[in-house]
Amino acid sequence: EQVTAIKVARRPRGIAFTPDGSRAYVACELDNTVFAIAVPEHRVLVAIKAGQFSNGVTMRPDGRRVYVSNGREGTVSVIDTKENRIIETVPVGQRPWNMAITPDGKKLYVANGRSNNVSVIDTDTNRKLRDIAVGEAPWGVAIR
Repeated sequence: EQVTAIKVARRPRGIAFTPDGSRAYVACELDNTVFAIAVPEHRVLVAIKAGQFSNGVTMRPDGRRVYVSNGREGTVSVIDTKENRIIETVPVGQRPWNMAITPDGKKLYVANGRSNNVSVIDTDTNRKLRDIAVGEAPWGVAIR
């Protein structure tokens, strides 16, 4: 049962929640914006301008950072959840889509659809470590 609707921007794509569920981060692809939402109050806290065609969203397990893929730019934006602002932009492959983070929060894996690879980002330094060649047009990543 739907309890409410929260107005954001055009074409909401990815969503991630803080570990305690108090905030959600929603990427809206056509407006290049990520919305921080107060879940209990059902309201937008802030709109954060992201890169072009922001879509995939992944939360660091400790809740301190949110990662947003920017499909048209080939980057990942790193958002500090305390300040609700972008602190770093990491270049990855072409058309990054969905991502997955390791349980310890140390590495972020980014599926790059047009590069046919997965970028590995060190989340302590916010630097790309390497690209891993994979099959054609990867759309997502799962970590076991």
